[in-house]
Formats: sequence, C-alpha cells, structure tokens
Amino acid sequence: MLKKLKIPILASLLIMLLFVFKGFNTLSIINQDEILKNIFSIMRFEEKVTYNFISDKTLPNSVIYNYAIYDTSLKPVFSNLSKQPSDFKFVTMQEDGYLFYKNFFFKNKVPYFIVISQEISNKHNLFIFLIMLVFTLVLVVFIFYTFYIASVRPYKQAQKYMNNFFNDAMHELKTPLSVASINLEMIGITNKHTKRIQNALKQMQIAYEDVEYYIKKGHIKFPVESINFSEYLERRVLFLLSIADTKDIMIDKNIDSDISVLMSKLALQRIIDNNIINAIKYSPKNSKVVVSLIKENGLAVFKIQDFGYGIKDTNRVFKRYEREDLVQGGFGLGLNIVREICLKYDIKYNVVSKPNEGSIFTYTFKI
Repeated sequence: MLKKLKIPILASLLIMLLFVFKGFNTLSIINQDEILKNIFSIMRFEEKVTYNFISDKTLPNSVIYNYAIYDTSLKPVFSNLSKQPSDFKFVTMQEDGYLFYKNFFFKNKVPYFIVISQEISNKHNLFIFLIMLVFTLVLVVFIFYTFYIASVRPYKQAQKYMNNFFNDAMHELKTPLSVASINLEMIGITNKHTKRIQNALKQMQIAYEDVEYYIKKGHIKFPVESINFSEYLERRVLFLLSIADTKDIMIDKNIDSDISVLMSKLALQRIIDNNIINAIKYSPKNSKVVVSLIKENGLAVFKIQDFGYGIKDTNRVFKRYEREDLVQGGFGLGLNIVREICLKYDIKYNVVSKPNEGSIFTYTFKI
C-alpha cells in the first residue's frame, strides 16, 4: 500500500511546490504594483512641496511622508527625514524598509534636489502570503486525503469480505464440529481410529477458536479475571495430551502451584494452546515437549520447549500468515495472535532456537 501511495504523495508535494512558487510570483507582482502606486502618490505630494517652496509658502506636513530639500552641494535646506539614504545616485530606491524618491526643480533659476521617503510595511504582503499558504496546505491535504481514501478503500473492502467469509465459515463449521464431538462420545468406542478422529476434532476446534478470536478481538471486549494459571495450564495440557500421543510425544510438566494472573481466560488459552500445539506439530515422533510454569523474581515464567528441527528465522515467526513449514498446513495466525495478546497484556515474549536441537518459547507474566 505504501508503494501505491508514493505517487499521490509526490503529486501532492509537486502541487504544493507549484502553488508556493505561484504564490511568491503573485506576491512579487503585488509588491511591484504597490511600489508603483506609492511612487505616484509621492510624486503628487512632491508637487505640493515644490510649489510651496517656490512660492515661499509654509511647507506641508505629512504623517506618511518625510522629505528633505538640498542645494546643489547636497546641503539640506530643509529636512525632516528620519532615515537618510546611503547615497544620492537614484531616482527611486528601496533601502532598510523605506522607499526613497529623488527629483530636482528650480527656484529663481537655482536648482534644488528633493528627496521624499515613505516607510514600507510588509504586513499586507505577509497577510496575503499566509492566506495563500493556508489555502495551498488545505488543498494539498484534501488531494492527499482523496488519494489515500482511494488507495485504502480496496484494502478495507478486501478485509471486510475476508471477515465476512470467516464469519460465515465459522458459523458453518461450529455446528458440525459440535455434532461430531458429541456423537463420537455417544458411540462409546475407544480404539486407534476413534482416537484419531477425536484428535483431529480437537485440532479443528483449536484452529476454529484461533480464527474466531482473531475476528472478534477488534469489536468484542473479553472480560479480564484472576485466573489460577497453574490449574488452568494442567487442564489444557490434559486436553492436548491425546494429540501428542498420536506422534508418541511425551509431555513433561514442571508447573509450580498457585500461580495466578489477571487477564482474559480466552487470551490465556490462545497462548497455551498455540504454543503446545506448535511444539507438538514441529516435533519429530518419539520425542518430548517440556511445559514449565515457575515463579521467578515475582513474575510467572511460562516456557514451552521442543526438540524438533528448530526455526530458521525467529524474527518472522510471530508475523501474520507466516509458517515455518508449509507442509504442516495451518493459517499462520496462531503465534501472531499470541504476539498481539502479549502486547495487550504487557507480557514479555522471547524465542530461542537452534537448528536440529529445537526451540524454547518463553513468556513472562506479571503476577
């Protein structure tokens, strides 16, 4: 999705740069126009000053303009300039925030120079620039948002269709699973065939519960409660023991008693079931899986160790839809769900794996 957004982002930046360039160009034109208007106004004021000076009348005062009259040696005859120009080689000049205008005239055939200054304020130009900048930013944000919505919409629709599909699939699977489990118990026959059916149903149930949790976690708040981790872990190991028996895998337990945690029971079940099932799934026949729960430094440390083939890339194992062995099947959701639960409940997680020696998954819970 980020790759698809590169073009809209670049287009938005280009549009913004064009508007900024156009804004500076417009400001420059406005500034030049403003200067021309000021010069014409100064020239009208100059006529009044020169007329009064030639006629020996009182020189006019102005709150806008300051001026000075010089003789040919540039000695001031009259001056109320607050800012002197740096030199007199100009007709019009902008310097230090002032606009200067210079001309000459004659009185009794004697030449004189007149210099008129006007303070220039950039507040008006700054105000116009800010308006244009705000308009440009709003336009760019709107364009980018439009591109973003157009880019994201297909992904949201695909996610919606996938969720709807999972919801429908889960609804269709739940009843057959329940019927098959109940009827298997009612038959009352125990042999290797019924055990295989029972274990297959358990694995289907765990996969079903993973997908159901994944779908519901975004819009259903699972109740948080105090759980006796030790007892609950014993029950889940007992439930999953028959699955391990199909591969002649022994489950060794080291579970300290009376360890409790505060979290959703469904979330804790997902952590336990997914880790033990994965350990069984990726262990060779006639091996073992070690399940331990100990209290250490005021924390509950839950570990699952297998002696399988190991994990090639431990950084990817918690990512969604990632599977170490495609032959084993599965959705690739289990450990991603576990990771999200760990982040939600502030559970520290770690995995250590060595090729052909096995893996150790460690989860540290606050008590």
